Amino acid sequence: MTDIQPKYFDQADPCLAYLEFTAIKKFAFNGRATDVYDAFDCSRKSMVWTEVASKKAKQEHKDILASMRKGEIASLDAFYAETSKLLKPKPRGNMLKDKKKRTAQKAYQRDNKGDAFIDNDPLFHAAAKAAVELAEARADRTAVTAKAAALAKEFDDGTPLSDAQMSVLRDYIEQRIDKHQMLDRVEAALIDDPDKNVYYMWGQIKRRCLKGDTIAWPQSLAAKHCHCSKSSVAEIMEKLVKAGAVKQLEKGKQGSNSQQAAIYRREV
Repeated sequence: MTDIQPKYFDQADPCLAYLEFTAIKKFAFNGRATDVYDAFDCSRKSMVWTEVASKKAKQEHKDILASMRKGEIASLDAFYAETSKLLKPKPRGNMLKDKKKRTAQKAYQRDNKGDAFIDNDPLFHAAAKAAVELAEARADRTAVTAKAAALAKEFDDGTPLSDAQMSVLRDYIEQRIDKHQMLDRVEAALIDDPDKNVYYMWGQIKRRCLKGDTIAWPQSLAAKHCHCSKSSVAEIMEKLVKAGAVKQLEKGKQGSNSQQAAIYRREV
């Protein structure tokens, strides 16, 4: 008996199932394939997985197999951590355009700000979160300055920020606070929608995502925060898209084994 619950045996990708079969055999059953067959009744399936993998395995699959052989992946937990990366959707279409836009913006900021440029993504990520809290607290400039100093110390990468960089960080937080507090015609239109779940959903997104930022918003999470049924989420999000409040960059994929959530960018 085993308490292991395979994640990929029932997925549509036989190569991923083959990788998991190999990992379970190696790390949980000391290389004994017959024990895996008995535990999960997968003898016939494994033959299909093996045949498909021998013909259609991509380099990313082969790299994981090689890492297991070399001992670089030395446990099931490490295996699942590595294969989870394969389930994340690669940027395409609008998502790819958005990524290129952000890369270009960073390069522009580097050239424009010179010595004042801050190359510390974790710091900016934390500053963005802090801006939400500061906006809700109606924080003044003194509070913003204090928070910026605390974050600079917490996320110090070995080189303390200069006065010019601290000024950039404060401006960044204040700009995001201003964006967070904005109320415009789109929001007014959402308030007037007969379905009050529309504005409530918008409020939940706005609380977690500032203008220009993206948010992973799977149906289950959206339904939880909006206190509505999963079946109504699609219609609500469609209204938000049509109103111009958000733009869908990537469609989600349903399923307990799918980690592909819908990705939206807040537009206003």
